[in-house]
Formats: sequence, structure tokens, C-alpha cells
Amino acid sequence: MSPPHFIQDEPFLRGPIPLAWLAAAGKLGGRALHIGLYCWYLAGLNDSLEFRLSTSKLKQFGVSRQAAYRALAALENQRLLSV
Repeated sequence: MSPPHFIQDEPFLRGPIPLAWLAAAGKLGGRALHIGLYCWYLAGLNDSLEFRLSTSKLKQFGVSRQAAYRALAALENQRLLSV
């Protein structure tokens, strides 16, 4: 198997992202992993651990505002991010 192909000028997820973090977020269910990965993306894009999360942008991931709030609460409860 080969890794996914990167397309020039396409947005990408910046890392490294700890595998333990991915495993913990994935176990939370719902849209927690989606929201967590989008937070990693925004942190890399802004080169900062502080950023604004726009729920309107999450529609491209199929995440409603209510699901985003639940996911953020679950991630914060597990200390995977801070809101």
C-alpha cells in the first residue's frame, strides 16, 4: 500500500499529531475526531494553539453546530483540547 497522494497547493493537515491523541479522540465517537482534526488544521494554519473555530466552516465536514458543541465538550472533557 502506498500513502495518499499530495496535490500541490491543496490544504493539508500539519503535524506531528501524536498517535495516542488520535486514538483517544477516535474512541469518543460522534464527530469528535472530525472536530479534533480540524482544530489541528487550524492550529497549523495559524501557527498558534489559539484560534477561532467557525461552525459554518464545519459544514464541509458534515458537522452541525450542535454536533460540534458536543464534540468540543467531549474533547475538552478528555483533556485533548482546551476551549
